[in-house]
Amino acid sequence: MTKQYCIFLLILISHFSWAQKKYPKEDFISPLNIPLILSGTFGELRTNHFHSGIDIKTQGKEGLPVIAIADGEIVRIKVSPYGFGNALYLKHKNGYTSVYAHLRSFNPDIQNYVRSQQYIKKSFSVDLFPYSGSFNFKQGDTIALSGNSGGSGGPHLHFEIRDTRTEKIINPLYFYDVEDSRKPELQDLQFYDFDKGVLKESKKYNLLKSANGNYHLAGSGIIEVKGEPGFAIRTFDRLNKANNKNGVFSIELIIAGEKYHHFEMETFAFSETRFINSHIDYGQKQCCGRTMNKLLIEPNNRLSIYKIKEKLKLVQLLPDSVYPVEILVKDIKGNTSSLNFKILKKEETKGEGFFSYSDLPLFKYGQTNFFKNEFIDLVLPDGALYKDVSFEYLENPRCEDCYSPIYTLGSEEIPIHKYFNIKIKPSLNFDGDKNKLAIASFKNGKIADFEGGKYENGFIVGRTRQLGDFAIVADTIAPRIRPVNFKNGSKISQLSKVKIKIADNFSGIKNYNAYMDGEWILMTYDAKKKTLILDLKSEGLNRGKHSLKIEVSDGLNNISIANYTLIY
Repeated sequence: MTKQYCIFLLILISHFSWAQKKYPKEDFISPLNIPLILSGTFGELRTNHFHSGIDIKTQGKEGLPVIAIADGEIVRIKVSPYGFGNALYLKHKNGYTSVYAHLRSFNPDIQNYVRSQQYIKKSFSVDLFPYSGSFNFKQGDTIALSGNSGGSGGPHLHFEIRDTRTEKIINPLYFYDVEDSRKPELQDLQFYDFDKGVLKESKKYNLLKSANGNYHLAGSGIIEVKGEPGFAIRTFDRLNKANNKNGVFSIELIIAGEKYHHFEMETFAFSETRFINSHIDYGQKQCCGRTMNKLLIEPNNRLSIYKIKEKLKLVQLLPDSVYPVEILVKDIKGNTSSLNFKILKKEETKGEGFFSYSDLPLFKYGQTNFFKNEFIDLVLPDGALYKDVSFEYLENPRCEDCYSPIYTLGSEEIPIHKYFNIKIKPSLNFDGDKNKLAIASFKNGKIADFEGGKYENGFIVGRTRQLGDFAIVADTIAPRIRPVNFKNGSKISQLSKVKIKIADNFSGIKNYNAYMDGEWILMTYDAKKKTLILDLKSEGLNRGKHSLKIEVSDGLNNISIANYTLIY
C-alpha cells in the first residue's frame, strides 16, 4: 500500500466520520420505565420559541419514577410556577447534561435541600446551583417523580439533552429510537412575490395529497410570478403510537435542481430560540393562527439550524420560462413527503408591475430607530427587527377607561426580537397616584396585555417586545384573595392541604407571602389554577388555633392582605 494511498484513505475515513456524526446511544438508558411515546418533538414551533426537548407521555398520570439516564451529578435545580416548573439538570461524564422538567417532586434528599433553601430565601421560586458532589446518582436511580408543574398542559415529562460545554440543546432522538414509519403531513403553501428583495404580494395555496406522501397544488399546479418567488409551508408529523401533531425534522426547497433552502432540527442554543419569529410567517400567525415555516432567511435571522446560510436567497427567473419546484419534508427517521409544482415567470406588459409607492417611514433592521412626537417617544434598538419594515402611526379614539388615545405604533404582524421602551403622555388628568397608570396593549379594541407602568417626566413608560396598539390605563384594584377549601375560623384537621385562590385584574401577580403565627411559611403557587397551596403534613403544625396571613401584590404594587384563623 503506497504512502499516498494511505494518506488518501485516512482523509476519506476522517471525512466520513465527520459527515456521519454519532451520538453515544449506548451511554444512556430511558428516563422512564415505560415505552417512549411522545406528545412533542424537538424543535416544534411554539409561541416565541422552539421546543427544546421531547415531551414523553406518562400514561395520563403523575408520580411515575424519573430515573437518571447515566451516572452524574445534579448541577442545577429550579422551582417555578411557570415554564419548566420543577426541573433537574444532571451532568454526565461523557460531556452531556440531561434535563427533566414539569416534575411533581424531587428525590427526598433533593426535596429537603430545596425546602431549606426556599425558607432561607423566603420564596417558593428558586434557582439553585448545588456545590459539586452534593447530589450524585448512578444510572437507573430515581431522581424525581413525573408531574404537571409549571407551564405544562397535562401530565408528561419534558426531557432534554444538552452539550455541557456549549449548553446547546441536541435533539434527543439522536440518542433514542422511537417507533415512527409515518410520513409528515403537508397542509398548505404560502407564496410570496418579491421585487428586488421587497415583498409585494402573498397568496395561499391549498394542497392535494396523492399516493406515497406526494402532494400537489389544487388547480393548474402552476404559480405565476412577477418578480422573485418565495415560499412557506405548514406541516406536521405524527409518530406511530400517538396522534399528536409534532414538529418535522427538516425541510428542503429545490428549484430547477438547485437547493435554495434547507434546515434541520439537530441542535440550537437557547439564545437563538426567539428567532423563531423570523423563521415562521409571523403575520400569518398573528392574523390567522397559521404557523408556517418560511423557506427563506431574513437578513437579521441568526438561527444556526440552516444548512444553506445565504440570506434572502431568491431565484432569478427568465421571462416566459417555467421552473419545477420541489419541497421535501422529513422526520428524523427519514420518512419523506414531497410537494411538486411549477412556477411561471410572467413577462410584464407596459403598465403592469408592482405598486411600490409608500409614504410610511422605513425602520431599518441594522440600526436604532426612533419615533417621537408630543405624546409618543419610542426607541427601537439595533437588532430588534429581522428586516427593514414600514412603520405605521395612527391616533385612534380613546377607549372608555383610557387616559390617552389608542395609538397604533407599527403593525402587530411585525415580529420584534428585543425589548424596547414606549413612552406615552396622558391626555386626560388622573386624580390619583400617577404610579398607578400603566401602558396596555390592545387587540381588536380590547386590553390584551400589561406592558408595564412607570411615571417619568410627564410620560408613562412601558417595556414591550411587540408592536401594535397601545394606550394608558389605570390599575388601582388590588389582587383578590379567596379561600377554596376552608372558612375563616374553621377546623382544618381533616385537610391535607389548605388552598387559596389569588388573582389580579390587569397587571398580574408580582409577589405573594404567607405567614403562620407571624412566621414566614412556604406555600406552593400553582399559576395554572391561580392557587396557593399549604401542605399541612410537611409543615407539621401543632394542634390548636393558628393565624394565617396572606399578602399579595400586583405589578403596580396594589396590595391585598387577608387574615384567617385556623383550628388544627
